Amino acid sequence: MNKYSPLDTKDQMLYNADDSQDSCGVGFITHKQSRQTHDLLNKSHEALCTIPHRGGMSAEGIGDGAGVNIDLSLKFFRKVTEKQDLELGQFGVANFFFPEDHSHFDSAARDLVDSHLKKYALPVIKWRDIPVDNSVLNEASIKAQLPIKQVIFGRPDTLANDASHEEFECYIQDALLNIEEEGFTRHELDGFYPLSMSSRTQVYKGRLNSFEVIPYFTDLFDKDHEINTLFFHTRFSTNTAPATMMAQPFRYMAHNGELNTDKKNRLSEQAIARQHGKNLVFPIGQSDSSRLDQTLSRRIHEDKLDIVTAIL
Repeated sequence: MNKYSPLDTKDQMLYNADDSQDSCGVGFITHKQSRQTHDLLNKSHEALCTIPHRGGMSAEGIGDGAGVNIDLSLKFFRKVTEKQDLELGQFGVANFFFPEDHSHFDSAARDLVDSHLKKYALPVIKWRDIPVDNSVLNEASIKAQLPIKQVIFGRPDTLANDASHEEFECYIQDALLNIEEEGFTRHELDGFYPLSMSSRTQVYKGRLNSFEVIPYFTDLFDKDHEINTLFFHTRFSTNTAPATMMAQPFRYMAHNGELNTDKKNRLSEQAIARQHGKNLVFPIGQSDSSRLDQTLSRRIHEDKLDIVTAIL
């Protein structure tokens, strides 16, 4: 073999190219006793501040995307809803990107969500705008963000008192599929996108740099926002251009890399959906990681698989 072959460089040099991989930044933090504490959000900010080199940034300083996936904070949502009798497993939270330049369509997007929540007997407790602190971003970054609307909803009365938490999640996921099917096919709602909808977790993300996430979303700075688990992601765009909706984490995962099984997964998803008499609608321009997350969600809820089996 030629001594100048790239295959031989690890034997010829101190530097080994195999040990150098450019990819997105990911991380996971949890409390060993599953106790909700605000300290985890403080630690996540410290961690996110150590990985800006793992995320892409434009010449204007706009991040390719970053965010966190966290468990629902009981103390925080009791305060937000002014319902001290609220209990985990008895309510859910949905976060949505609403189109920034189409504020007159906000009511249409909200009516869409409300109608499907009503269809699945999920009573609305409160709608709110996710508060942000624009002072931590530059002017270009502010213009790149989409507003996030949050709806907090209750457990359906149609569920038996002894119904499991997983049954509640199935109601929520069915409602989410209906919201997506309609929302992704109405042109006037271009930019509408559900970040998360669950009785367990929620997602905060945007076209941000990693170190901007916690300061930007003031909910996460609130001392009453106590959690026990989170994972985070900062994006380095490779096979797709930076876009707000492709920021991660997603609802079940944060993916670091590219998928060579994306097309096969999509074809399989469509075939499985037809067997169940359902129609799947993927928004235009989604990343392979986003589609994998949606596939993972359906395998967990429709096929009743645990997350490890669903991934395999």
